[in-house]
Amino acid sequence: MNRLSLIFLSVMLFTTPLVASEDFNKTGTSGEAIIATIQDMDLYDQFHFSSAYRAGDFVFVSGVVAEPPGDDPATVETYQESLHKAFSAIKATLTAANAQFDQVIKLTTFHVFDSAHFEGDKIAHIGAFMTVKDLYLPPPYTAWTAIGVSELFSDRGLVEIELVAHAPID
Repeated sequence: MNRLSLIFLSVMLFTTPLVASEDFNKTGTSGEAIIATIQDMDLYDQFHFSSAYRAGDFVFVSGVVAEPPGDDPATVETYQESLHKAFSAIKATLTAANAQFDQVIKLTTFHVFDSAHFEGDKIAHIGAFMTVKDLYLPPPYTAWTAIGVSELFSDRGLVEIELVAHAPID
């Protein structure tokens, strides 16, 4: 993948989502590809993946990366700001799939705990994440697996968040 593609992907993944004014979802044989924003449509076309996929009553949300803005390492505060942006993007995706955070049944997160892009240790990293996560996913808490990884696709990514929601179709 060339540098221009990586820059494009970073810009598309880490800007505030622009909600699509029309339905970009695509029906497949096993369900529906959810395309929540114009950025999601660009990613769908260029990288051949959906921001989410609805299969029956389940919505599978692709990983959303939170990374610090600019070139400086993230503080706890700037990390939390990037987490709010990531959860806002997830909210737009869930909304496009007719789902909500209170229907999330499984959360999987991939954390780069030992990152030069964060001014803190593993405890500060996970603590900052939990503070923001709990604003979007209140009790009763969903199942959650947190996995430590050495890096993410985005060079400055600190965490990638994916989830599954059970959102029955009426």
